[in-house]
Amino acid sequence: MMRNAANLWRWIWVLNAGLLIVVAKPLYADSDDSLKAQNIELKKQLAEFQTELREMHQRMEALEARVNGSAAKGASAQSAVSANPAASEHSGPPPGVTPAGEPLPASPPAGITLGSAVKKLMPGPVTGPTSLAPAYANAEPGGQGVIVPGLEGVSKTFIPDIGAVGDFTFRQSDIRRGDARYNPADDKFQPRDTQLIFFSPIDPYTTAQISIDKPNNGPFNIEEAFLTFNKLPYDLSLRAGQFRPAFGLLNETDTFQLPMVNRPNALAFYIGDDGLIEPGLNVKGYIPNPWDLALKADFNFVSGINQTAFDRHQGRTYDFAYIGTLDYSRDLFTTGALTTGASFAGGPGPGGATYMEDPFIQLRYAPTQRQVWTWNLEALLSERTGANDHGVKRGIYTLLDYNFRLRWHAGALIDVADVPGVPRGTELGLSPILTYFVSDNTRLRLQYTHTTATQAANGPLRAADVVYLQATFSLGNLKPLD
Repeated sequence: MMRNAANLWRWIWVLNAGLLIVVAKPLYADSDDSLKAQNIELKKQLAEFQTELREMHQRMEALEARVNGSAAKGASAQSAVSANPAASEHSGPPPGVTPAGEPLPASPPAGITLGSAVKKLMPGPVTGPTSLAPAYANAEPGGQGVIVPGLEGVSKTFIPDIGAVGDFTFRQSDIRRGDARYNPADDKFQPRDTQLIFFSPIDPYTTAQISIDKPNNGPFNIEEAFLTFNKLPYDLSLRAGQFRPAFGLLNETDTFQLPMVNRPNALAFYIGDDGLIEPGLNVKGYIPNPWDLALKADFNFVSGINQTAFDRHQGRTYDFAYIGTLDYSRDLFTTGALTTGASFAGGPGPGGATYMEDPFIQLRYAPTQRQVWTWNLEALLSERTGANDHGVKRGIYTLLDYNFRLRWHAGALIDVADVPGVPRGTELGLSPILTYFVSDNTRLRLQYTHTTATQAANGPLRAADVVYLQATFSLGNLKPLD
C-alpha cells in the first residue's frame, strides 16, 4: 500500500511538472522580461515542491517500517504468553484484548496494510435501507438511516406529473330581458373552468390520475380519480374509479379540449354540458376476428350519477347504469383514417329508465402534413321515461375542420337537436369557427353561433346570435389540445 502511495505521489509530481511546463512554454515565447522573471520564479517553486514531496515520501516509508516492526513484536509477545500462561495472570490485560473488552487480532492478517485499514474506516455508499419504518419492526436488523424499504421496481420517491388547465371565455349575445335564456352574467369575461391534474405510474402495469376541477359557477370537486390496469390477460385493460367513459366521439374529450367552444346541444341536452362522468368500472380490449379487423369493445358498469341522463335518486328500473361502445378503425386514402361505431347506454331515469344510442363516424384526410381535413358526424337518440320528453328525442351534429396552415384551423358546425321537455320543438345552430394554436398547449378561438327560433318548455325562444372569444392553456405533462 505504501508503494502504491509513493507511486501516486510520483504521478502527482509528474503531472504538476507537465502542467507547469505547458504553462511555462507560452511564457518563454513572449520576449517580455517580466514574463521571463515569472517563469524563473515558477521553476524555483517547482524545485521546492519536489523537495517537499521527497521528504514526505521518506516519512511515509519510515512510518510503514515502524508499523511492520510493531506487528512483529506483538506476534513474539503472543507466543511468549502462550508458552507461560501463569505469567500472564500478573501482566494486566492479555495481549490482543483492549481494556474495553473488544478482541483484536495479535497481528494483522496477510495482505492488510495501514492504508487499507484506514480506507476501511472511511464511510462508504449506502447500499440498503438505513433504518426500519414502524411497519417493518419485525424485519431484519442492520439498517443505516431513514430510508424506508420499498417494492422492487417501484420508484421510492412519489413525484407525479402535475398539470394545470385554464379555460377563459368572453361572450356577447343579443339575448335581451324577457327571454328565458337571458342572463347578464354570461355576457362578460369569465374563467369558465380551471383544473389541476395529477398523473403517475404506480408500477409498470398500473397508472393513476386525479383531476380537481373548479368550474366558474361551482365549488372545487374531484372530476376524475381512477386507476388504470394496462396488462390484464387477453390484452384487456381495466379502469376503476370516477372517469369519462367512452360514449360517442366527444365524451372522453374534456370541455377545454373540444374542437368548439361548447359541447353541441345535440349531446348537451341529454348528457349535460360536461358529458358523462361516472364512478364505476371500465373494461376494454380488441375483439379477435378472422379478418384481423381493428374492432374494439368498451364496457362500463357505473353508478349513473349524471342527473341529466339518469337522475339516480329517482331510478326505479336499474340500480346501475351500463354504457358500451363498439368501434372499428382503419387507414384510409393512404394518408387518412376512418373511425366508426356506436355507443349504447341504459340506466335509472326520472320515472323509470333511460336508454340512449349514439352512432358516430369520423374521417381524417391529410393530403400534406400541413393540410388536414377532419369530418365528424354524431347522432343521439334518447328516451327518458317520466321526463315529459314525449317519446324519443333526437340530436345530430356535424363538424368540418380544416387545418389549412401550421397553426390555423377553420371549422363549420351544424347542430340540430330536439328540445327536451316539450312535445315538439327543434333547434338549429350554425357556427363558423376560427382557431389559432399559439403552441401545442395554448389556443385562441373565435366562434360565432346563430340559433333559430324554437319552442321550449318555458315558452317560445326567438332566434339568437352569440359571439365567443376563448383562450385555453395547459401546463405540465398533459395531452396536447385537440
